[in-house]
Amino acid sequence: MRKNSWLSLTCAALLASCGGGSSDGGDVGPAPGVQQYPGGVWSGTVGTGALQRQVFGYIDPGPQGTGGEFYLAREAASSAGYDGLYGRLNVDRTTVLATGVTYFSVRDGKFATNVTLRGTASASTTTGRTDAISGNYSDPVATAAATGSTTTFKLNYSDLNNHPARLSLMEGTYRGGGVFGGSWVLSITAQGALTGSVGACAVTGTVIPRASDSAVYGVSMNLSGNETLCAGAGTTQSGVAVLKFDVSATERSGIWMMTRNATGPANTFVLEGKADGPNNPTPAPTAQSAAGNWTGTVSGAGATSVSAAVLPDGGYFFYRPIGAGYDALYGTLLVAAGSSLVSSNDGAYFNHQNPLATQYTESMVLSGDARTGVSFAGTYANPTQGSAATSFSMVPDTTFPYNALLSSSVARLAGTYGSPSIGFGGTSMTLTLNALGEIKGTTSSGCALTGMVVPYEGGGNNLYRVQNLAYTGGGCPFNSSPNQSGVASARFDAAGQVVTGLRVLTAARTLTGQRFQTIFIGTR
Repeated sequence: MRKNSWLSLTCAALLASCGGGSSDGGDVGPAPGVQQYPGGVWSGTVGTGALQRQVFGYIDPGPQGTGGEFYLAREAASSAGYDGLYGRLNVDRTTVLATGVTYFSVRDGKFATNVTLRGTASASTTTGRTDAISGNYSDPVATAAATGSTTTFKLNYSDLNNHPARLSLMEGTYRGGGVFGGSWVLSITAQGALTGSVGACAVTGTVIPRASDSAVYGVSMNLSGNETLCAGAGTTQSGVAVLKFDVSATERSGIWMMTRNATGPANTFVLEGKADGPNNPTPAPTAQSAAGNWTGTVSGAGATSVSAAVLPDGGYFFYRPIGAGYDALYGTLLVAAGSSLVSSNDGAYFNHQNPLATQYTESMVLSGDARTGVSFAGTYANPTQGSAATSFSMVPDTTFPYNALLSSSVARLAGTYGSPSIGFGGTSMTLTLNALGEIKGTTSSGCALTGMVVPYEGGGNNLYRVQNLAYTGGGCPFNSSPNQSGVASARFDAAGQVVTGLRVLTAARTLTGQRFQTIFIGTR
């Protein structure tokens, strides 16, 4: 993210409580009156007439409730995004004062660092809560936002304060853009893990509710990427986020996120965007299981089909066809006690179209909701899309049923199967399985294959363990790969009585971090 990006993010400590203010602006001196408490989310206007613009922001209540860190995101001229106005303010009875305020002008990427904000806070005669603040701030000289005089502002306590922060509400994907580019997309899991991209910067971080009665979420974001394209690479941003609720009181429609640099040179961003979809469904109040063979669709460009096997112990293996091979994601699911929520932070993503050295991306995050034998849906971080979340929605797979009409039998699987691809971009394989479960096979790239299939106890009757799957042979490009383990399932005819195909999903990782996997979908 460049400093002159139209985007602008937020400050560090922030929000909660009530708010305050009234009056029409102008410098104000000390005034007697009831102490006002400005903490909260605020919206309103700056300027007058043709120069009037919208403004949104927050004020942290501070330890005494009389003020602390604040951030105002002001709509910039010419629809260029948002300017940022941030610093620390205090309210003495009704008098609002902030000195040494920083103003960021998005049009030229410049900072003014000695701005003064003055105003008056007032309370509602009905509720007694501080609900209005008005005043002015001094000219941000030497920036494109400079006007040669003070600028008035009027703030009202926002209705968004009525939506206490909850990760169950925040979970989802959000995106936005500007007339000069700088698009962004961020995904947040039910555990508060944040991934995505802002402009040319990759983003990872956390989002957590600041307080049980506050609408504000604390945000920390680590930026990475090519330093030429991502000016903030190697730095950390901190600030706040607030969800938008445009129509329904329970369905969030978008997000405000405001941050500023916690490390590195001055940098700030304001992200205002839409949610990809409605809230995730309310988790089931009883324990559920994701175990099963699943199939469905994913969001995003390219092929949208996805299939998966989830084991009773939480191991999972997703795959989707891309070109002549398959991309894969596998790891271990963690199950929330007494709930339908599942998550994973150890996923390994295999991009078969990348060069060998960059095919695997580690520590991919997945979150979802599983209903036993009915549905499995959620999101996972997708490194092919800048680690933005890809949504998936799956139902039980009837092609490779988790529970078949026939009982489990390795002998019933015996036969020879062929597949035009095993996930390596077109390498085909022929695999023979005998009645004892012994695997022998060959690939078109000159590899010999050995391994073993045994019943999977404690799982569905069409689930089998695959053990010690090994690629060997002098000319085999995979002969140094580690032995793999995983699962297999049969495909049956329409009557469910005759095996017509076999699917093998296996993976391995050595102590030195070397990975390898096989996706074999063979026809008898």
